[in-house]
Amino acid sequence: MTRPGAIPPVLRAALDWPSGRCYRHCDRPVRPRRFANALPGTWTVRACPSGVVSVTSYAEWTARNPTADVRRYLARGTVPPRLVRAWDLRLATRRGPELGRAAERFLARARPRRGVRVVYWRVYPFRARDGSERRLFVCFRTRHAGPVFFAADPAKGPAVCPRCGPRPRPRRRAA
Repeated sequence: MTRPGAIPPVLRAALDWPSGRCYRHCDRPVRPRRFANALPGTWTVRACPSGVVSVTSYAEWTARNPTADVRRYLARGTVPPRLVRAWDLRLATRRGPELGRAAERFLARARPRRGVRVVYWRVYPFRARDGSERRLFVCFRTRHAGPVFFAADPAKGPAVCPRCGPRPRPRRRAA
């Protein structure tokens, strides 16, 4: 038995789209990566091999608006949480014709009163107060319960996750 709001496999496959490239950063392929969570739907993060996030999406088969739950979940996994802003979250309802023939046939048989609700989170590059460019990165290391999102300057070398990166060493006291 599936949880209410869970995405059936045929609809999950229909929500996958060609990945494309990481434009304006590295021009390498963007890969989708799914991750588990406590919510009933499906999370997908599209990021380049360096960890720069193109878009994060959450899909749920429901009539309700899952945006508030998505925002709370993202804020728990984002350093600092203020990176998750309401205007960066977009809600879309996907129905049969735009999901492809297989999904359209599935939905015709199921006759749902709801569509697939997808919340997209996209943080565009921005300038920090010091003038450096910041992009959204993701860390998928197993030390975390879920992905960790953070902003970093890609020009300063590999981005370091604030939760699992190197910790500052304590200073020794002079004797």
